[in-house]
Amino acid sequence: MLRLFGFLFMFALTAGGYMFVDYRMSARWAGREDAEGLTFQEYLSGLAGRIGGLAGSTSSNGMPTKLVDMLPKPPEGWKVRPVEAADADGFLPKNSKKADKDAVAAVKRMAEGDSDKGTEVAALTYEKGDRKLIIKAVRYPNIIFTSMMAMQQRFELQMQTAEFRGTEFATVRGLDVTEDLLPEGFRGRYFFADVGAQIHLRVLAPKRMKDEELVPFLETLHVKAMNAGVIDKVTGLGDVPVIVLASALDDTERDAYLADVAARAAEKTATEEAERAQAGAAEATDPVTTDGGGGFLSDLFGGAQEPAVEAAAPEKSGTVGCKTGKDGVKRCTVESAAPDGG
Repeated sequence: MLRLFGFLFMFALTAGGYMFVDYRMSARWAGREDAEGLTFQEYLSGLAGRIGGLAGSTSSNGMPTKLVDMLPKPPEGWKVRPVEAADADGFLPKNSKKADKDAVAAVKRMAEGDSDKGTEVAALTYEKGDRKLIIKAVRYPNIIFTSMMAMQQRFELQMQTAEFRGTEFATVRGLDVTEDLLPEGFRGRYFFADVGAQIHLRVLAPKRMKDEELVPFLETLHVKAMNAGVIDKVTGLGDVPVIVLASALDDTERDAYLADVAARAAEKTATEEAERAQAGAAEATDPVTTDGGGGFLSDLFGGAQEPAVEAAAPEKSGTVGCKTGKDGVKRCTVESAAPDGG
């Protein structure tokens, strides 16, 4: 009996310590250096998804849950291994002194791990002879997509787009993949896509690699598992057994395809803006409270809490401003509106 009590005590102590550290990290992802403002309920909703991922690489329905298992299998003749920092060197210009610094940074990031432990990163290098291809995926924490306190981080992830000059490349089982044309002199082709703004996929391929040669990689990308692994799921994503390669279409088909991609992008943007407006309205009208009952939360997070109080009304939500640069790429920023009377 004493042994069982001791085991339960140690388990509770270990679990409490983990939750304390993880809660603080989640609060930082929510844009707060302290835990104030992140409710315990919001934290638990994000924690559930992470705990579920620890159960193994395969879910009950047979789909992988680990990000690395969702990446493509090596096509015939190719070998695959974890990425190394030097793998990006062959994609940079031979003379990088005058190369675009942002493009150099983007290429080098493909061979780097993520600096924040709150994200899940999977990066693989595929090799065939002297050719290398890098595929990297990053899944951001659930807390960004479940807490209103992380609305700014969520917005920034949703707004990520082409850094240089984007062009529609393919649609893989409903997932639109864009080629971001690197500046002159770079020896690689750079592609990106995102699933629910939470999983960001990047591909770096040799410049001499033709569009058709990339299809075998796209065929085994597990889009359905990616969609299942995010908070903001897209109905049917991954279920469509079709891969559309833009360059393989004739003029009429391409025009229809581009119109379809544009319509999906517009619908996605409208949905995201509606969600932000709804969250902003809820934040403005609902009082923010803290747990004042003591007990477990008080013991875990540092003493008794103050009685629940109504938070001051927040400032008006920011406005989005978009400008199209000389390279044809639209870049958007958020401008915070001044509060009434300011």
